[in-house]
Amino acid sequence: MRLIRGACLVLAAGTAATGVAAQDVGGVRQTFDVEQRFEFGRNLDLATPAEGTSAVAATVLTYGLFSETPLDRLAFTASGALVIENSPDTAGTDVDFGRPEVAFLYVREVPDALFSVALRYVSDDVSALTDDLTIADSTGTEIDYGVTVRYEALRTSPVSIFAEATFDATEYEDTIDPALVESDTYGFTAGTRLRFSEVMDGVFSLGAMREEDAAGIVEDTFIIRAGVEYEMIDGFASVFLTREEGDTEDSTALDLDWTRALPDGALSLGVRIAQTFDSVVGERTDETDIDLGWTQTVNDVSAISVTLSWAKSDAPSERIREAELGATYSYALTENASLDIGASYRERDDAGGRASSPLVFLAVGRSF
Repeated sequence: MRLIRGACLVLAAGTAATGVAAQDVGGVRQTFDVEQRFEFGRNLDLATPAEGTSAVAATVLTYGLFSETPLDRLAFTASGALVIENSPDTAGTDVDFGRPEVAFLYVREVPDALFSVALRYVSDDVSALTDDLTIADSTGTEIDYGVTVRYEALRTSPVSIFAEATFDATEYEDTIDPALVESDTYGFTAGTRLRFSEVMDGVFSLGAMREEDAAGIVEDTFIIRAGVEYEMIDGFASVFLTREEGDTEDSTALDLDWTRALPDGALSLGVRIAQTFDSVVGERTDETDIDLGWTQTVNDVSAISVTLSWAKSDAPSERIREAELGATYSYALTENASLDIGASYRERDDAGGRASSPLVFLAVGRSF
């Protein structure tokens, strides 16, 4: 079961599920959101040759539970969608419950220390969840779940320390694609934050990661990460360099993130440049990812947003390029209800040829 999603849809979901209306029960805040989404698109799997059209009516239900005290914060959210779909992936019209997602966060914070635990579970199409460009056009269902535990100390001093342990699992269903391999990943990171000034911090960390896949292959990786974060009057900027050395794969990546507040909106830019060498196949891959976002308030009840992304993976065996343009218009029908109208266009060029996929959607959301 495929629930059509894209960059513009993610932005729209954020508008419709803000949880403006809430119920307070003994210091605990509860939210319940309903969104009815209608989507129509073509060749959503970016297949070559192109597949037919897909029409989806999805009712998305979201429940939230929040609690906050001077020292503790707790957040729990759960959502899912009842999907009626007619597409090349279904035999006629299909009805199913899709994309369940659960998240839990607990934070205990004092001025000099912080402890947090985060858990997550999500199930959706591979193309909606993966950040690997080489399998972004694969079909099937991806299931991700994991936990992150973090501790920070000496936070009020010029030099603070932190430690973080993670576990992440990836599973697949409804697919026979050999490129989709299930895996469990364990990680541990320790680092320090250096406060150079009131607006600039330096971050340095060392980490280790072990990945065990379903075929029994184990990959151990050592990670070094260093960067600078800069708080501007009207924005934020950061630059990080990451080096990973594994048993069979080494990589170096440069990440740049920049945001700027506008009088009635905001701009954001993210750039990632990476180079990876796989010793098993003896191949080097150069990767570039660029994401650009713009939001603008039209008046007191409406806003527009535009996203643009471009990614390239260049290796001797295959060169892949993928781009997406999305736009959303959001309108507040009432204090607790919203209307979102948008469209997106994706294009992918790889060894199998060039494929494109247009999509339009309309969503009405209500918070209780």
